Amino acid sequence: MTKPKILCLHGFGENAELFKIRSRNFRAIVGDHAELVYLDGPIDIGKLHTTTGDLTESDLSNGFTNLAWWWMRRGWSYEARGIGKTLDLISSVLEEQGPFDGILGFSQGAALAIVIAELLAQKNLEGPLSLGNTAHPPIKFLVLAGAFQMEVPEYDYLYKETLAVPSLHIMGTYDTVVEPERSRTVQAYFDKPQVFEFVGGHFIPQSPQCARVMRAFLAPFIPEIDAEDNSAGRSQSVSSGSADAISAAA
Repeated sequence: MTKPKILCLHGFGENAELFKIRSRNFRAIVGDHAELVYLDGPIDIGKLHTTTGDLTESDLSNGFTNLAWWWMRRGWSYEARGIGKTLDLISSVLEEQGPFDGILGFSQGAALAIVIAELLAQKNLEGPLSLGNTAHPPIKFLVLAGAFQMEVPEYDYLYKETLAVPSLHIMGTYDTVVEPERSRTVQAYFDKPQVFEFVGGHFIPQSPQCARVMRAFLAPFIPEIDAEDNSAGRSQSVSSGSADAISAAA
C-alpha cells in the first residue's frame, strides 16, 4: 500500500532543514507511516537574525539559509514579491512528487498551504494566482501553525468561499509575530476547523497535549497512527462557534 504523502512548508526566513527540527513532534507522530516532503522556499532573503533555540540542535548544519515563499513590499500598495515563482515551484512539485494527501505549514508556509488548498479545490477560480494546468487532486487535510491570510487586496478572492478541507489550526495565545486574531480570521474560512490554542508564542509546541491533538486529527488520514489516547486530548475540548477549540499550556 502506498504511504500517504505530506508536503511540509517552512516559515519566512527559515528553510526545510530547520523546519524538520521545528516539527519534530509532528514527525515523531507520523513516524514511518507517511512520507514527509520538506520543501525549500525559492526566495533567498539573505541572512536574518533568529532568536529560536532550534539553532542549537546538533543536526542543524552551519550553512543556515534564510528562505521565503514571498516577501511583502509595502508602499502605495501591498505586493507579495516572488509569489509567482513560488507557485510555479509548487506546481512542479505537485506534478513530479505528488499526489500529496495533506500539507503541514508553519507561519508563511501555513498561509501558502491555504492558497494551495484553495486553488486545488476550485480549479476554475479566476484570479491572478494559479497553479497552472496541474491535474493534482484536492488536498485532503491541512495542519496549520501560526497561519494568516495573504494581506494583499487583489488576493481577497481566495477567501470568499468556505474551504471544506479538514484542518487543524495551532496557535499561541502570546504570539507576537502572527497575532492570534489574524489566525482566528483564517479559521473562519474553514468548515468546522479544529483549533489547538496553547500558552506560548510563535512555534509548534512539543508538548504531550499538542501531540495527542495532532495524532487524533491525523489518524483518519493515516490509519496506522495509534490514536488510543485520543480521548485524553478530546476531553479538553470545548465548543467555540463552528470550531472545535482545545486549550492547553505549551
